[in-house]
Formats: sequence, C-alpha cells, structure tokens
Amino acid sequence: MFRTLRRPDALAVTLAAAGILAITMGIRQSQGLFISPMNTSTGLGIATISFALAIGQFTWGAIQPIAGAAADRYGPRAVLIAGVLALALGSAITPFIESSFGLTVSLGLLFAMGSGAASFSVLIGAAAQRLPLESRGTASGVINAGGSFGQFVFAPLLQKLIQLTGWMGAMWAMAAMTLLALPLINKLTGTQQQPVQHHEEDTGALRAIRNALKDRSYILLHAGFFTCGFHIAFLVTHLPGEVDLCGLPPSVASWSLAIIGLANI
Repeated sequence: MFRTLRRPDALAVTLAAAGILAITMGIRQSQGLFISPMNTSTGLGIATISFALAIGQFTWGAIQPIAGAAADRYGPRAVLIAGVLALALGSAITPFIESSFGLTVSLGLLFAMGSGAASFSVLIGAAAQRLPLESRGTASGVINAGGSFGQFVFAPLLQKLIQLTGWMGAMWAMAAMTLLALPLINKLTGTQQQPVQHHEEDTGALRAIRNALKDRSYILLHAGFFTCGFHIAFLVTHLPGEVDLCGLPPSVASWSLAIIGLANI
C-alpha cells in the first residue's frame, strides 16, 4: 500500500503534512480538557465556554473552503502560516480573557480559524501539488491519520500539563507547541513557493461548489461527515466534563480521548 511513497521526497512531503495536522487537530480535539478548570478559574460558566466552542466548531468548518480558495490563489504556504499563527495567538490570549465576548474571539474565532486554515483541505492540496498522481491517494490516507495520531498524543500530554502548570500554563505551552508546525510547513511547501497556475478551464471556487452540489455522491459524502462531526465534536468537547461529574480523575477523560484518536487511525 505504501509502495508509492517509497521515494524519499514523496515520503517527506507526506509526513510533513501529517505532522502539521497532528499538531493542529491534536490541539483542537483536546480543548474540551480545558472547560472544567477554565470554568473554575474564571467563573464564566459552562454554558458561556461551550457557546464559544460551538462558535468555534462552526468557524472551523466555514473557514476551510475559504482557506482552500485562498490557497489556490496565493499558494498554501501563506495560508498555512497564517493559520498556525492564528491558532497560536488564540491559545496565547485565552488565559487573559475575562468576558464571554473575549472568549468567543479567542477560541471561537482565532483558535478555530487557525486550526481550520491548517487542516485537511489545504494540507492535502499542498501535498498533492508536490506528489505524483499515483501517490496522492495513499498520501491522503496518511495525512488524515496524522490528525487522529495528534489526538492520541496531545490529549494525555495537555492533561498532564494542566495538572503540572494549571490550565493557563498548559494553554501557553499549547501556543508554543503550535509553532512547531512552522518548520514542517517549509518542508511541505518548499522554501520557494511555486506560483499557482490558472488554466482556462478553472471554474472558480463558487462555481465549483455549485457544480459539486449537483452531484448526489458529494451530498451523501457531506451527510456522512455531518454525522461524524456532530457526534465526535460533541464527544471530545463534553466528555471530560461528564467524567468529572462522575468523580473520576481527569486522566480518564484524557486517555479516553487518546484512545478515540488511536481508533480513528
């Protein structure tokens, strides 16, 4: 299955994209671990924090076609760097937030826009530009697996940091770890960004979406992702709180999220 990735350059590009997704998705899928300690510290309330994360869930999805169109026009390098920096900024300023509006901006907008811009669509597209046709299917699978592997790694790691440094220290550490994706972006896109080639048959983003919406298979694919997104997003966000209500240690929640990520690989 991995025969098409035996070329060192193809393998390096694929692993770089998978590594970026491991960081952005691993961090994003672990944010539910912060709800309980954040609520205890700030007194904002579970409903307020959950609302900010719900806005973030919508933003994460809505930004991806925009990020994809921007990557087509300006190249994936700029989009990925902007996404990683926005994710790091959203994480870094959250400990200073004292209002529901501020939390919506930090986690609901900056954090979510950053993780969405450096997510599946742009990463797979960027890798495809540098891979031969016969390698792209396998590479897409490896890149997707990187996101689940990130959840497996980051959930217990961040929970340990919360225990050692408090949720604020863990949030700042998370912002710093996000920046580890920057050298991987260089590896994925190359130091010299290739200009994006536009062909006469290019239809544009909006027309491409309209054409896709006429395809029954595309609609069914979206329905499957809708179901997956609904229950997985709800689970990773609120499972830690339910574990806490049951009187179980936080490690149960973090390792549960880690096992979910491992199973998704």
